[in-house]
Amino acid sequence: MRLAWLIIVCVLLTGCGSGSKDGSGSSSGTDDDVPIPVQVPVTARIKIGTKGPTAETVLYAAQFTLRLPLDVSLPADPAEGMLPDDVLQQAPSGSYAGASYQPATLDAGASLRVNIYHHGGFTVGPLVSLNCIFAPGAAVGVGGFTLDGFSAYDSDGAAIPGITAQVTY
Repeated sequence: MRLAWLIIVCVLLTGCGSGSKDGSGSSSGTDDDVPIPVQVPVTARIKIGTKGPTAETVLYAAQFTLRLPLDVSLPADPAEGMLPDDVLQQAPSGSYAGASYQPATLDAGASLRVNIYHHGGFTVGPLVSLNCIFAPGAAVGVGGFTLDGFSAYDSDGAAIPGITAQVTY
């Protein structure tokens, strides 16, 4: 008798859960009401800083072009070449920063020509930060950003040798 009950219970348990909502008997493994995750762009802050021969090295202006990877963009108006106020943020207090934006093309990412000036000078270290938009699923590292034509200037407008720039997160 126990064996008969065991067989009945096993048959009942084996038959459960094999149907589908539409009655077709096949199951796709997901229900119709399960939301599919949507990938959204991610905002990240890129920082550009400087290094010099000593930590006390003073510069009054800096200029460079930052080239972005194809999967990274900026919230800019390509027709005007202007960035919104919160995209480019200068680090040295009291400094002035300006940038001209060139939108991406089919084979090259966007670029940004940045000019920074401070009438009283500032020491090497943090220079500017930039709020970028990474495309959904983008796997871009700091190495994907390129700094071209970096120059640092003294109070007379002469180039200062030995100062370099770097990109970090």
